[in-house]
Amino acid sequence: MKPFCFSLSIGLIVCFKLSGQPVPPVYDTLILIDDEIPIYLKSIPAGSFIMGSSAPDPLHEPDEAPAHEVSLTDGFFMGVYEVTQQQWQAAMEDNPAVFQTFDDSPTHPVEYITWNQAQAFVARLNERGTGTFRLPTEAEWEYACRASTTTAYFWGTDMAENGSSEYTWANSRSFAQTHPVGAKKPNPWGLYDMSGNVWEWCQDWYAPYEGRSQINPKGPSKGEMKVFRGGSWFDFHEAHRSANRHKHAPDEPYAAIGLRLVWEDK
Repeated sequence: MKPFCFSLSIGLIVCFKLSGQPVPPVYDTLILIDDEIPIYLKSIPAGSFIMGSSAPDPLHEPDEAPAHEVSLTDGFFMGVYEVTQQQWQAAMEDNPAVFQTFDDSPTHPVEYITWNQAQAFVARLNERGTGTFRLPTEAEWEYACRASTTTAYFWGTDMAENGSSEYTWANSRSFAQTHPVGAKKPNPWGLYDMSGNVWEWCQDWYAPYEGRSQINPKGPSKGEMKVFRGGSWFDFHEAHRSANRHKHAPDEPYAAIGLRLVWEDK
């Protein structure tokens, strides 16, 4: 069954329940899978930002440097939430997640997926004929995560005492598992779990930064590892910083990596 798509005014509240996934207080577009399972999307404006980090950040990692200006000339729609097990199941008719044994598991992010599987999921959604889904570029991901902030975390300079945070599920406060999407506070642009819960695959091949100003960067044309971002339930606070980046082989799954979608109107 084909999904349908319609746009909503900011702040409009849907008055019927589509699934167990929470209805975000602010979103711009809603796409339904099989007429009942929603993908909520937020419009991210075009703009410029400083990508990466530099030595003054005490948790700075070498591959986050040099910090450099990036301009994104086109806005895009990004998922308010990480892709859930319910959404994955609806499109792929399977569930690879390790954490699928809880009563609320359908609303947990899908994980234990490879980058290649994420691409197959995107392709399956695109067969349904409503715009174009894809993974975010690494630059789009960090830009959306920062949401005009310049601090180490989108909420400030410090994680929180003992790793406890209103914004992220992190070791040692995650109880060694994923959690339903949207349970923590969002970033300033209304995106949930940009830090913690699960890492999120990006489109780019991993490579060192070039260090020059860039416009709409997409990473190198080839490589061996793919980028993933955001930290997870397994990771401590340094991995949850907006600039932090990691890499993994595209055919290697991990119980702390999932995905978040970008959508382009057809």
